[in-house]
Amino acid sequence: MKNRIIATGLALICCGAGISAQDLNPTVEVSRQYQGQLMEVHKPVMEMALPDSVDKFNLEFDYSVFENPFRSSYEFSPSVLNVDLAPDASGSRRLYLKAGAGFSLHPELDLVWTPVDGRKFRMSVYGFHRSYIGNYMSLEMRENPDKTLSPGRSNRRYSGYDMLSKAGISGNYDWENGGLYFDAGYYGVAVKDTLVSRGYDAVDIRFGVSSKDNSEGKFVYRADAVYRYAEDKFLSDNPAGRFLGEHDFDLGASFGKMFRSGHSVYVDLGFDMASYSGIFGSFAANATCTPGYVFNNGRWHVDAGVEIAVLIRDNDPAFPEKMNTHKGQVIYPDIRFSFDIIRKYLDVYLEIGGGPDINSYSSLLASDHHLTPFYNPAGYALLDNTEERVSAVLGFSGNIASRFRYDVRTGFRDYANSPLYMIYTVDGAGNGPLYRSGMDYAPYRSFFAGLDWAWTSQDVEAGGYFTYNATDVASRYDYFAPAPFTGYAEIMYNWNGRIRAGVGCEYSSSRRTGTAAGYVIPWYADLGLYAEFALTRKFSLWCKGGNLLNMTIQRTPLYAESGIYFTAGIRLNL
Repeated sequence: MKNRIIATGLALICCGAGISAQDLNPTVEVSRQYQGQLMEVHKPVMEMALPDSVDKFNLEFDYSVFENPFRSSYEFSPSVLNVDLAPDASGSRRLYLKAGAGFSLHPELDLVWTPVDGRKFRMSVYGFHRSYIGNYMSLEMRENPDKTLSPGRSNRRYSGYDMLSKAGISGNYDWENGGLYFDAGYYGVAVKDTLVSRGYDAVDIRFGVSSKDNSEGKFVYRADAVYRYAEDKFLSDNPAGRFLGEHDFDLGASFGKMFRSGHSVYVDLGFDMASYSGIFGSFAANATCTPGYVFNNGRWHVDAGVEIAVLIRDNDPAFPEKMNTHKGQVIYPDIRFSFDIIRKYLDVYLEIGGGPDINSYSSLLASDHHLTPFYNPAGYALLDNTEERVSAVLGFSGNIASRFRYDVRTGFRDYANSPLYMIYTVDGAGNGPLYRSGMDYAPYRSFFAGLDWAWTSQDVEAGGYFTYNATDVASRYDYFAPAPFTGYAEIMYNWNGRIRAGVGCEYSSSRRTGTAAGYVIPWYADLGLYAEFALTRKFSLWCKGGNLLNMTIQRTPLYAESGIYFTAGIRLNL
């Protein structure tokens, strides 16, 4: 067998289903532009951080009611914590603080302070921190018949950390026919593992504007601009360099005319651009235009569009790895049909789509903090364009008795190019081969099915998701196929608004390579518990535990935090 073993893996699974006491969606879609992610089942769309409250100014959000305590360590949206736009008659200021730490060390911090809270203008200062500081398991391919990627024979550990911090100022202003939002802040990632220590520092600027009157005869618009400048600094002996600079700019806009009798037309425009300096020398951009037609008579909904996409690429000839080389097609469908079989209770829908994405460095790092340029072997480009030639999704969604909500779907996706995890070996200087993870790109097809569900009652909230994913990865490559089965479920009990207690579990079946290698990343179940006791209406104590089954959890190949952990803290809501 060659020294290099290439393998793919499943992307990070969202640790929670995000059950809220209110049915709030803190974002609105500005563009139908496709944004690729690592082996995701759901097709993501470019979303802007513009709260729905730009259109609806009567929302109120209770920070402490059924926040998902098992959410991903990387998950944070200041807009979610900033949804309460209902004017305060007393004019008092609002402060929200949640902080905690435990063993192994998982410090957490959520802070939102709103010094200005008027009827038309609101401004908040926010801070966020999630991190793991402790030991990681030293993993190896065990020499047994199933070649499982498991902790080393000596059960070795190595110390490291993975820290994410965000801080900034956000706000929104409304007028009679529209509104805007702004956000300016810092985004930082610090990681230490066996190969490299890194510090990723970025400045983010966001701005969005939207009309709020979408009645008949009106012209509607939405626009969003996001810019990031980032520097990734490495402490490494790698002679290729220790610095990567990134300029990342996204622009999305929608314009439309609302006619009578449920007819409307629109045009979506999008432009994504990323350029690099230092270790990388490349430039990539994706420009899209999606004209479409919408018909909605209250029961039938038709949204028919065609996306025209142009990928722009440029590589510095001084760099051996040519990045963003995949050209992609130009025309993609963007169609959705839906019909209310039973009004407000059962809807059937069909979606046909596709599209490209440039896979910026910052977007890949957001999914996997351990991913660095040093992890890819020579000849493999870390950055390339995703292209989904076509996708088709058929589903049913609705609710039962306004308590049980569900979305059942099945579908097919054909990727001409998509990011996949890889594993390769290096010489361990007498200690046997050392395993590294990186990234490669390849075409594959995916057949999938899924279920999202949620139950809401006065005292009990529950929810979760289940997905099945079958691909031809293993039959075509020596790659890890995605896990056939993944899922998450949680249930939370709220007693009289004073005590909250819940349990959640995330599950992934094993991932296997095809062809000659035959290696396995084992299945896992991440069981967690959560409890919170409100001493007063404004102050409470909380605690949670994770990985209570003490399993080797590899959301990212070759990285697993060590063992069970517990975290405790306070929550303050003034």
